[in-house]
Amino acid sequence: MSISDELKQAIRERAKYICEYCHSPERLSANRFTVDHVIPKSLGGSDELNNLPLACRRCNERRYNFVAGIDPDTQEIVPIFNPRQQKWEEHFVWLRVLPRKNDPKSKIIR
Repeated sequence: MSISDELKQAIRERAKYICEYCHSPERLSANRFTVDHVIPKSLGGSDELNNLPLACRRCNERRYNFVAGIDPDTQEIVPIFNPRQQKWEEHFVWLRVLPRKNDPKSKIIR
């Protein structure tokens, strides 16, 4: 079954036009974001709204059809982040660019 344009638009609006995995905004991407499957269709996932996050190309391609990965610290198999069941802020953080001290090229204007 193909995902309708209306459903794709509903997914975009629900996600506020950001990738639901990495939180990159679609407006800063050269490519339009795609609709992904939290549980891939190849593993029995559906085309229902709650299984369809908006994903940037990089996240979509890196996730492929994986539902688990290996934790680099513990070497345990762990489930991949699920934007329908987990809060992004509890698992990830954006790095901030901070100015270097004593560097005249990196001034903070207040």
